[in-house]
Amino acid sequence: MNKWRKISFQRVLTLMLVCMFGGLPGGIHGVHGAKADTGPWQGNEYFEARLISAVTATGEAPSLEAGLEFRLSPGWKVYWRSPGDAGLPPELDFTGSGAVAGHHLSFPAPTRFSILGFDSYGYSDAVILPLRLDLVRAGRDLVVAAGLEGLVCSDICIPVQEVLTLSVPAGEAKPSSHARRMAEFRSSVPSAGTAGGVSLRGVAIDGEGLSLALERVGQPLTRLDGDIFIEAASGYGFTSPQFSGGLARIGVSGKPAADLAGNPVTITVVGRDFLLEATSVVAGEPLKPTSIMPALLAMLGVAFIGGVILNVMPCVLPVLTLKLSSVMGHGGGEAMAIRRSFIATAAGVIVSFIILGAALLLARSAGLAVGWGIQFQQPAFLILAAAAIGFFGLVMLDIVTLPVPQFAQRLGGSQASSGLAGDFASGALATLLATPCSAPFVGTAIAFALAAPGGMLMTVFLSMGAGLALPWVMVAAFPALVRYLPKPGPWLITMKRVLALGLFATSVWLLTVLGSHFNSSAGPDQGWQEWQPGLAQSLTAEGRVVFVDVTADWCITCKTNKALVLDTDTVSKTFADQDVVLLRADWTLPDDAISAYLASFGRYGIPFNAVYGPSAPDGLPLPEILTTSAIRDALQRASGPPLH
Repeated sequence: MNKWRKISFQRVLTLMLVCMFGGLPGGIHGVHGAKADTGPWQGNEYFEARLISAVTATGEAPSLEAGLEFRLSPGWKVYWRSPGDAGLPPELDFTGSGAVAGHHLSFPAPTRFSILGFDSYGYSDAVILPLRLDLVRAGRDLVVAAGLEGLVCSDICIPVQEVLTLSVPAGEAKPSSHARRMAEFRSSVPSAGTAGGVSLRGVAIDGEGLSLALERVGQPLTRLDGDIFIEAASGYGFTSPQFSGGLARIGVSGKPAADLAGNPVTITVVGRDFLLEATSVVAGEPLKPTSIMPALLAMLGVAFIGGVILNVMPCVLPVLTLKLSSVMGHGGGEAMAIRRSFIATAAGVIVSFIILGAALLLARSAGLAVGWGIQFQQPAFLILAAAAIGFFGLVMLDIVTLPVPQFAQRLGGSQASSGLAGDFASGALATLLATPCSAPFVGTAIAFALAAPGGMLMTVFLSMGAGLALPWVMVAAFPALVRYLPKPGPWLITMKRVLALGLFATSVWLLTVLGSHFNSSAGPDQGWQEWQPGLAQSLTAEGRVVFVDVTADWCITCKTNKALVLDTDTVSKTFADQDVVLLRADWTLPDDAISAYLASFGRYGIPFNAVYGPSAPDGLPLPEILTTSAIRDALQRASGPPLH
């Protein structure tokens, strides 16, 4: 069907004039009053559409990053590339524009609309569809016009037939006012770089429907906060997924599901923290669920080791201070009293991990962004933590004495009861202060837990708590170990004063973090640019090598990485010699975009660093504890020839 026959004579004339002037030297820099890089809105009271550019001038690139932007009235929608049970997707035709050799329209992840048992896929309110224009002549003024067709629907559907225009002058290409929003929508287009470690193991006939097996970082994906869209031959309809037995099961309507056997289908999985697009041939035999038990057992070991390592991470320094003070106080004491004290602290650690896991599970169920250490983004927690640690410092200096509640005295001795309550509290404090650290093994365990069902999440957190509590449990099991510690004496008073200073310093640090909640950010450090969604990928597409650093004021491990690696002369010179673009994302305050970025790599805590380049367009994640050699190796791997 010839699309242009349905467009009015006036619009055809407009198109011809635009194309004529586009061929003149110097071109024109605006059409119908629109400014350069922004085409005029076209449409009616139900929708409007226009073309926009990500750059203010064409530069020397052979292609131009543009976008097709829709603005929809409440209750109206425009369709995805596969509309579902009904509808038509938007299409552009640049046949009449001699400046465009070809174009590619991309579609961000859609939303499912269900009305009277029929499902359609698309967008409401507003959307930008990323558009790449392949230019006939680079470095010249660009004036284009395109025929737009499709449907916009509410209770009724209205055909879309418009002519959209855009002019971009020649000159140095700089980001336009649309660049940031365009990058956000571009980052929501399913691709290899948005899969977040999720992959499709297979799809098969399952009774009268289909079953899909998904994996994340090699482990079965048994739940999904999102949707699955299937594109197959015309005439098929697909319901939203239901998970059972480790598989996603999807109903099929319109035609028999069995007819899909042996045919390819395109699967788009839209998760809360990842996007996956994959093509697979439908198998005729049902898939066999993969047991998650081996993966769970392995991850419990990883979580336990990670918990043990947290004991020696820099962010647990105040907890170690309290431990040391308590241990020295027990030197040479009664074995049973030592056991009670250390078991109480271990119980405080484990109970706190259970509470923390339950809180994250509730937040996830409520649709909130979850992550490791996110309580440090809350002013109330910072105030309470700073006050609690300062209070412990005053107690250590004997300036404040802990009162003994009457109920505790009735339980059998004021001295013992007060000590057990304090020991339990120190275990709880250990857990809270350990969470800013994403130590080796911890990040892997957290990523597995937050993507797993509730029972598995709680089991992983319990195992991690057991690892953090291990030193206390060992002393409780072998109380004779304290005999090898120095005996209390006058030196202990001096030591307690030194340790108290460490607690006061920690309290001041927490108040400094609190200050960032009330003061405007000073921006990235010198030499660093502010991270934005999709910016690293855009720079990589231009052939640049990019280093991303996700940090926060409350992350002591991040500060250690900066002091020992990132801010050293050696690494700074490496970045400068290789002309690396440095992007820094500040997660001190809650930021959904940063949370989603971390989750796209299967990470839920910081520090996090990644390197992008021509041979690593999707990013190479680095270990939590940085080294100069790890950075150099990643830069070398990323800066190789482009992948095809």
